[in-house]
Amino acid sequence: MSAKSERIEKTRKYLREYLSKSPYFSKNPGQFSYRYQHSLRVAAVGAQIARADGLDEEALVLGCLLHDISYGREFLTQEDWLNHGRESVRIARPWLLGLGLSPEKTEEICYGIAIHVDDEADFPGEKTVLASLIGDCDDIDRFDIYRVYELLEVNGFSRKAIGDQIAWLDIILPAVREYREATLSSPAATALWRERLDFQIAVYENLYRQLTLPGTEWPDERPESDENEEI
Repeated sequence: MSAKSERIEKTRKYLREYLSKSPYFSKNPGQFSYRYQHSLRVAAVGAQIARADGLDEEALVLGCLLHDISYGREFLTQEDWLNHGRESVRIARPWLLGLGLSPEKTEEICYGIAIHVDDEADFPGEKTVLASLIGDCDDIDRFDIYRVYELLEVNGFSRKAIGDQIAWLDIILPAVREYREATLSSPAATALWRERLDFQIAVYENLYRQLTLPGTEWPDERPESDENEEI
């Protein structure tokens, strides 16, 4: 195993161990599984983009693995959630330095982790392509098939009347089409983003089509014809 692969594998194990010790996740094992798997998927997206765009794959993968490590804490307020990128940096920085990365590379990764939620950091840094891509990789994963399921579930879609389902789709479809036009921080990231959003749009459009197709009346539901009606 190369030194780069070894650092990535050590970081994956560290992330799993850190999250698994969280009292919050001990009480919510399903949330642990989602957060850990999400981080692995984001890292896989990062590796794919880095290879396509000729970027530092190790650095991007490490940043993607660690971007949500502060989820080991329970977020009690919206502010806690907004700060989770900056909190993740406090955990990630000493770990990255301990891996033997240069201070400059460590700070680039940390800056990307810090800004991935709300584009703000509490320390100076440069918004390089690599730093920006940590948040992009996070978004690319969040806007995959799980996001479709999550939005339908959270909004109680299956419990709505058909008219309300159609009205909800009338709101969500234009929003997803608008998101699709966003340009991310690199050509490969933008292409992958649009591929994921195209998939979402297709799901919602097909759902909309199914709900709005004219129904076929059963024979006993058709109005009775007047026998004296002229034909």
